[in-house]
Amino acid sequence: METLKQVRLPHYAQTPPPAHSGHAEIIDFLLSGQDVPQWLRHDLHGKGNTRPARGAIGAVLALRDHFNKCHQPVSQDLFHEGLCELGGHFPLPANQHIKSRERIYWRYLQGVEKPVWQATVSLAHIRQKTFPVVRDLRSLIAAVVASRNWAERRLEQIEQSFQKPATAPNAGMAKALVRLRQMSPGDRLQLFNKARMRRPELANIDMREPAKWADLVAADLGVVSR
Repeated sequence: METLKQVRLPHYAQTPPPAHSGHAEIIDFLLSGQDVPQWLRHDLHGKGNTRPARGAIGAVLALRDHFNKCHQPVSQDLFHEGLCELGGHFPLPANQHIKSRERIYWRYLQGVEKPVWQATVSLAHIRQKTFPVVRDLRSLIAAVVASRNWAERRLEQIEQSFQKPATAPNAGMAKALVRLRQMSPGDRLQLFNKARMRRPELANIDMREPAKWADLVAADLGVVSR
């Protein structure tokens, strides 16, 4: 069985993970049930440093498609079930059922997405011994949304690394940029990492900005840089 060769990512600055505790737990919950490669899971945790030389973008696109299908509001039934699950932590009199406060909570949280609501209910048990009032419930949901939005931005960055237009100062650079965009993502990674071993000036260059290093690999691309 052929194994995919792993290539080390350049030391570019990733999008900083959300500044709250529980980001890893939220990401794991949002990815639950999905066939996510370990390298991509590490990347979405904010600590990825390798990627397959080939076949990386397919997994990214599949996961982005998964997130795009999740932007549906939670149903009343699922919302009620979540509130009942957390009902023991709400500050209600012993003889008062959660149903009597459901409309108040729904008013504040209306439109929350199904996976976000499920992750919030799950994290409420992990992170807090007793569940607080609506204000803190909204804060917890905001943390889940921040992690989900971060994951979506990260996936978009991986996919579109070389799709941004770059200004070429000369014809040779323009040809090099065209060839880079025509290459597979894995081949680009390999080319960049090999070039970094030979050229110290590439150590602090962001691989996602090909205009800064395309001329340094022109010879590898078979292009004469002028």
